[in-house]
Amino acid sequence: MELISWTPVIFGRSGFPRDEEGKPFLPRNVFTEAVTSAVIFYYIKKDREIENKVKKYLLSDSLNIKEVAEKVKRIVLDKYPVMENLDIPERIYLPEDQIKERYVELFDLKEWIDVKGFKTEVFTGIVPVEINSPYIEKIRSAAHSYAEALARMEHSMLKDHPLAKQFYEPLINDMKKWDIPLRIGMWTEVSFKGDLLFFWKIKEVREKLLKTIKTDIRPRYVLFLPKEKQTTGWTELKIK
Repeated sequence: MELISWTPVIFGRSGFPRDEEGKPFLPRNVFTEAVTSAVIFYYIKKDREIENKVKKYLLSDSLNIKEVAEKVKRIVLDKYPVMENLDIPERIYLPEDQIKERYVELFDLKEWIDVKGFKTEVFTGIVPVEINSPYIEKIRSAAHSYAEALARMEHSMLKDHPLAKQFYEPLINDMKKWDIPLRIGMWTEVSFKGDLLFFWKIKEVREKLLKTIKTDIRPRYVLFLPKEKQTTGWTELKIK
């Protein structure tokens, strides 16, 4: 299997972690978090029982902001243990010559402005990665459902901004042909990322969370590289 970064990948504001010899890598949790987000979205959308259970929880008076992400994950994975026996290396090493320093905008998709940019390391390239799972076809379906929904949502927020047509429309068409599309690494600074994306069209949930956690369910702020004119983290796991 190969990891192909179709747009630059960022680990964090301080760059990529490095081992004892100074070699940069992506840790395992970057991939598990990306797959988990896709699985959560897919099964909330696919299973009405799961949707209703999560919705009831999100509308409850006892909602605890610190527990939301973990609680929603448990509701989904207790019924669909797709993450079990997912075999991913602890470290996926990155070639040093494919890492560059770039200025990154924290781009507001609604206001079309950079609200708090910064410089950091980005990776663009192809690296081998051995990922195995007995549920690989379920992960593939979940990954497509989530990545395409996330790209369409960001596209819709941009409305008539040039980025919508120049970047997002080709991206949405291209990713339909990818084996397993994943949004990995740091691509937003919204705490929930896209884990609750399914509910952004459900008014009562959207309004409750906006009131409770003071933030939009949608990842309104995404990382954007002005030099490349791309948002970050759009990758493919390509099965050889």
